[in-house]
Amino acid sequence: MSTMKKVSTGDPLVIPANTYNAFIDAATDFQQRIKPRQKLEQSMQSSGASGGRGQGGVIWVKNDSPMDCWRYFILGIEDSVHEPQTIMDMEGSFVDQIVFSGVFPELDTHVAMDKHAILLEPIRAGQVGRAMIQGVCQVRIIITDETHQFAKAPVGFPAIMASSATGSTQILWSQPDVPIGEPCWAIVKLGVPSLVDTTAMIPCKVWQDGGSTDGDATTQCDRTYFVKTIDAYDEEEDGTILGEEMTPLKQRPAAGKLVTAPVTGDGIIGSGYYVTNPYDGAREFILYDANEALAVEVCDDGE
Repeated sequence: MSTMKKVSTGDPLVIPANTYNAFIDAATDFQQRIKPRQKLEQSMQSSGASGGRGQGGVIWVKNDSPMDCWRYFILGIEDSVHEPQTIMDMEGSFVDQIVFSGVFPELDTHVAMDKHAILLEPIRAGQVGRAMIQGVCQVRIIITDETHQFAKAPVGFPAIMASSATGSTQILWSQPDVPIGEPCWAIVKLGVPSLVDTTAMIPCKVWQDGGSTDGDATTQCDRTYFVKTIDAYDEEEDGTILGEEMTPLKQRPAAGKLVTAPVTGDGIIGSGYYVTNPYDGAREFILYDANEALAVEVCDDGE
């Protein structure tokens, strides 16, 4: 006969020992089951993150690299450390805590696919710590081209990111007055929508179609270009038009005369890439390099 009986208002409350013990057992079991979740939430709250499921762009990463990693190092994201036990899991490590394995970034996987996270605290090898996968944070970076607006994870040693023409990590600010190719501090935004269909440059044909100068000792070149696909015979025959009055994205010198593409004829070979607007799916060709070169004059050797 069950001793679990409800009482009405005003009835005397008599709790048999076995009923009371059942209440204690149930409460103890509940506390044991929610303890890992409470510990995780408290840790995330004390660190400024919200929740245990990657909210706010902060996740947990297990350092599976062969070395202790410092704060602001970059690790490639691999598999989930926890696996679901059944397809209908409602509790347990997998549903209570997101933890990814972090490794040295590799070119064909983590770098090419932008699968990386920036550590928010030092993490010893084999240990778990916090990392950012989406949001704004600091990182060390090498700017290899002043026109680059994005950054990629390094291949191998994970200390310093490298600037890039494409990617999902946008450079918001970089330390000024640091020479090209030297490490500097930067502020980046992780997880921006990727606009570039491919990181590979596409060859194209270009002809000069606008602007007023090739540049001189005090003036920057401002030429624009008519652009067609590489199979174009000339500016009028064959090929597909990719754009008109296009300015190359590659940075020009502040002053100096440039050798630029002709207005007619065979044209010259340039390069660029397609971007896709993530909101409406529209594709656009971006001219990156019109193959401009500094004009060099032969000096009199005095003989």
